Amino acid sequence: MKRLPLPTVLMGIVSPLPAIVLAVGGLFSTADVPGTTMGLVEYAALLLAFSGAVHWGLALDRPTLITGKRLDTRRDDRRLMIGGLPLPVGWVACHATFLGHVTLGLAALMAGFFGLFLAERAAWRRGELPSGYLALRLWVTAIFMACLGLAMLIRLA
Repeated sequence: MKRLPLPTVLMGIVSPLPAIVLAVGGLFSTADVPGTTMGLVEYAALLLAFSGAVHWGLALDRPTLITGKRLDTRRDDRRLMIGGLPLPVGWVACHATFLGHVTLGLAALMAGFFGLFLAERAAWRRGELPSGYLALRLWVTAIFMACLGLAMLIRLA
């Protein structure tokens, strides 16, 4: 597979910045369900869904999937599943947080990011992801897990 283009790498590196600002902002918020936490949950849910969509793109990039002449249905099905699951996880997190179950929302996102990374690591080992993609996803996942974890600690304190 091809290497990641420089703009993709740069966007991946800066994508956690809003999450960092919102997580640190939560340290200074006094409301029961602060806007900073809701903003963090919303942003993390969007990024989780976007990250899953990468796998839809990889699956749909194959002309055999679109024409119906599928050669590797197992790989395509796996990619579509990896691509589709992050969206409902993100929605559950947003809705739980909106309903006041902030800890549940944060935990759902942490599980979603961790699960997606594990699935991507398995795909990378099978040679199904571009060079450099897993390192970028590790960076993004680690930062988001730290931000979500900080928000959860603030909530539980």
